[in-house]
Amino acid sequence: MEQTVQRQRRSSGFTLIEMLVVVVLLGLVMGVAVRGMRSLANSELRSSAIKMAGAIRYLFDRASTTGRVHRLVIDFQAGRYWAEVSDDRMLMGHGRETEQTREEEAAAVAREQDEARQKEQSPEGDAPAVDITRYQPQEFRAKRAQFSSFKEMAIKPVQIKSAVKIASLFTPRLAEPMSTGQGYIYFFPMGLTEAAQVYLSDDKQETFYTLVVHPLTGRVGVHNSFIQPPVDAQFDDEGTKVGQ
Repeated sequence: MEQTVQRQRRSSGFTLIEMLVVVVLLGLVMGVAVRGMRSLANSELRSSAIKMAGAIRYLFDRASTTGRVHRLVIDFQAGRYWAEVSDDRMLMGHGRETEQTREEEAAAVAREQDEARQKEQSPEGDAPAVDITRYQPQEFRAKRAQFSSFKEMAIKPVQIKSAVKIASLFTPRLAEPMSTGQGYIYFFPMGLTEAAQVYLSDDKQETFYTLVVHPLTGRVGVHNSFIQPPVDAQFDDEGTKVGQ
């Protein structure tokens, strides 16, 4: 009778060993799934880094051959980048750019655009016969380069994949790496660009790719690691580190 009861108990549930086997199997399946997802994310991260490196190299060559200033625009919030071009001369500021100077620059641009709209909208009859302000001393304002969207099919606006994030950008004109708003990498005629480092990462910022842009050759090194930006380093007009 007791043997019959024991057999019924065994058949009515799982033994401890069977449960341990199930747990181990579930752990193995979850581990394989996680590794597969990480492998896919790393593959997308590497693909995005190589694609951006190609765009940077293309803009360097394009600026050299056309004699026009180009720039790569990076929108951190939208996770997008695209190319723009200008026929105007580009003047770079001497001071190091900060978030405050960027805000002041944006306010100055908005103010100048507002003044231009007011001049266009004002009737010609309201204008004085002689504009005395034209002959008064005024603060010198360098003409701002006007950029327009790049129309070439070789490089179109690129939306970064959802598993990839444009983490930050650093160039020697920045006081510190920027990760908000819009950042720029400029490409000049005669074969010259900014020394720059672009950082791409996964969503959790556990894995990084660093794109290192060389100013004289336009070559882009793609590194599967986070390379510390040279914030305190200074470079001369030829891109050589001061003090070497």
